Amino acid sequence: MLQIIFYLFYIMVFLHIDKSNYNKKGVDKVNQLDDLLGSKTNKAFVLIFMEGCGPCNATRPEWNKLRNVLSKDFLDRNDIVVASIDHTLADNLKNMKTKPSSFPTMRYITSSGETAVNYEDSPVVNKDRKIDSFVEWIKLTTGEKNITKSERPKNKTGIKQRTYSAGKTRKIRRQTGGKWSQKYKKSINCRRPKGFSQRQHCKYGRK
Repeated sequence: MLQIIFYLFYIMVFLHIDKSNYNKKGVDKVNQLDDLLGSKTNKAFVLIFMEGCGPCNATRPEWNKLRNVLSKDFLDRNDIVVASIDHTLADNLKNMKTKPSSFPTMRYITSSGETAVNYEDSPVVNKDRKIDSFVEWIKLTTGEKNITKSERPKNKTGIKQRTYSAGKTRKIRRQTGGKWSQKYKKSINCRRPKGFSQRQHCKYGRK
């Protein structure tokens, strides 16, 4: 039962629907995508493609890279949907109010399908249908800055934080070794050195 729940959650994050898998293992992916598009708060990015279409064949591998490029934190959000679907199956999407007239079509859909903006009409400067332009499109559309794995915010203070179950964080400073101070060096009696380190210092002057 747990495996089924996990599977359903996963395909909600990134859906690919074609004629070979649209109704696999009793899961109707077309209806599932339609339900996701029907949400008022969901932000859906959908690629509609046609099998055998040259531009579609060039675009689909770049689109599929989103699965590996977008961060897990971003993809795991309940309001984000990334999908690709065969155009013949997309005709069954009730919450896609306007059907595409050319392929491939990349479309942003939200507000239960009332808002739909094509990638080609977006403010992306270089619409070359490459992964970088798709990432830029999603950034501009959602207003999010850190959505890819390489753009996760870094700790500027150099302090490692540990989170505890109570929700509190405790800062742990990294301890780094340093050279002996001049005062300490002068205090060492090389006639009677204490310990291995002092003997090494007196013999080789390494510290």
